[in-house]
Amino acid sequence: MKKSIFNLSLLALFCSVSGFAQQKGKSQKKSQQERIWHYSMIDAMRRGIYEGTHTVKELKTHGDFGLGTFNHLNGELIALDEIIYRIPPSGKVEVASEDLKSPFTSLTFFKADLEKTIVFTGSLEELEEKILEILDTQNLPYAIKIETVFSNIRVGGADPISASDTTELATLMKVRPQYKSENIKGTMVGYFTPSLLSNVDLSPFHFHFISEDKKFAGHLMSGQFKNAEIKIYLNKKNGYDVELLQDNARFRNLKFETKDASSSY
Repeated sequence: MKKSIFNLSLLALFCSVSGFAQQKGKSQKKSQQERIWHYSMIDAMRRGIYEGTHTVKELKTHGDFGLGTFNHLNGELIALDEIIYRIPPSGKVEVASEDLKSPFTSLTFFKADLEKTIVFTGSLEELEEKILEILDTQNLPYAIKIETVFSNIRVGGADPISASDTTELATLMKVRPQYKSENIKGTMVGYFTPSLLSNVDLSPFHFHFISEDKKFAGHLMSGQFKNAEIKIYLNKKNGYDVELLQDNARFRNLKFETKDASSSY
């Protein structure tokens, strides 16, 4: 009888531990889904830090939606529907090799909590103003997916640089490759970032675009819409998980400019 009671106690203990572990796993997964995972930050890129250690294979564990770039600006990155794409300087879209590495990536598990369809004529900037009107706060980040047709569009790519090149991003972007198209259907993949977090990502918006046929893509620079049906999907997040470039010597040693630390609260 004592042995049976002992066995039952062990079983109860195992079930309790197992249940706790499952609950903890579900809680961690839910927390991950409610946040945006950032590998490095835009301020590091602005200061010429273009090398990270995470591979595409590793990036996929942090989200199925987002954007970024590859080491030494070896193409633009778009993550959509669990696939990570690379847009090389040629402008052609390809599925990214899993061993490619990134110095800057913003990923999340996308699940829309608001959907809205509008018919719109105007510029990309005017559309962004419309999106701001839809947001219920501008102090939290949003993952944003937009399906639409551009009457004309201009996107930017990136020319690879040497591993030793630390030219600031703004200088390199002045001569970036650019691609244009007309009457093209596709998806805008991006984020709204609050102004108080503009050191983490571009603010207020950062969008990449990929065509429906997966043949045209890049960093979204400008565009026009004419009586376009625009489907907007918003996924409000409660914050960020930012992983910094701990293995990058230049990042560890660089002095980032900050506001006057001596000023009072």
